Amino acid sequence: MSGSFRTSSDRTKYWILMGVLLAGSLLATFGLLAYDNPMAFGTRRFWIIAQRRADAVTAMGIVALCQAVSTIAFQTVANNKIITPGIMGFQSLYAAIHTSTIFFFGATGLLNARTFEMFLFQVLVMVGFSFLLYGWLLRGKNANMHSMLLVGIILGGGLGSLSTFMQRMLTPSEFDILTARLFGSVNNAEAEYYPVAVPLVVG
Repeated sequence: MSGSFRTSSDRTKYWILMGVLLAGSLLATFGLLAYDNPMAFGTRRFWIIAQRRADAVTAMGIVALCQAVSTIAFQTVANNKIITPGIMGFQSLYAAIHTSTIFFFGATGLLNARTFEMFLFQVLVMVGFSFLLYGWLLRGKNANMHSMLLVGIILGGGLGSLSTFMQRMLTPSEFDILTARLFGSVNNAEAEYYPVAVPLVVG
């Protein structure tokens, strides 16, 4: 039998499992929205609290989908089930952007940079960086996956070292602010970023 499944039995088991997981995820989502909500169900205050929690649930969904799709796609292209997209240095680039912001402009500059425009700038920088570098390494007759991985490791290590150097030059208060910014938290998700983040995930 051609396709992704060897037999029709495997197909049936797959869809049954997907149905169970989907039902479980819906129940978990409802639990996150309603559990320990101090307001009576259905009231206006209840939905205000649920809306705030919905922003965090949306962030969880975006992160989970991005992480899963990027890891599977990367491991498929690289034909390796051990390495992850983190080896390409994008996390180091993100840290370098925020570290350089607070290093050159101080804590006030980093806090003022928490805007929708700055978010778009970071997205454009990281997407442009990936197209410019990895698109060039994967096109043409000299395209080589191993060269791309090696370049990613080198850039990630270099940017990580640069960020560490700048972080050591910061004051303790500036370092605390930077650490809080670099540490991911769904509770700090900005709902105004979703109109940009969701199309990127779907695309």
